[in-house]
Amino acid sequence: MKTVIFLIIPFFFSEVIVAQTLSIEITDVRNAEGHLLLGVYTNDIDYQNKLAVLKQTVLKTNLKDGKVITTIEGLSPGVYGIALLDDEDLDRKMRYKYLFPQEGFAFSNYFHVGYVKPHFKDFKFVLDSQDKTVVMKCKYL
Repeated sequence: MKTVIFLIIPFFFSEVIVAQTLSIEITDVRNAEGHLLLGVYTNDIDYQNKLAVLKQTVLKTNLKDGKVITTIEGLSPGVYGIALLDDEDLDRKMRYKYLFPQEGFAFSNYFHVGYVKPHFKDFKFVLDSQDKTVVMKCKYL
């Protein structure tokens, strides 16, 4: 008598997460002094507490007509927002005079017009399964 044994092997299918390329076009940079500091955020609480999930320094060596283009590789699909500081004096923090910023700043796909710090919802964007480009227009007071 033959015994037949069937083995049931479960197959687990998992969603494959593909990292995307995010192109960032930074415009209206006023000079080639210093560097640009980018902070990538995923929610308002982390943004308000300056807890970026990714930080990147962008050199101004490729600055042409006030414009620099850079990329961020390896971001998974999700909701993000990017804040930028034009750190002209290389001290890695915003310089103030009479409570007003003395260095440039920018946000992803959002041009800030007020004097109060914007919220994450103002400059957030969705990175899905396609590569994406965001524009950040620098503002100087």
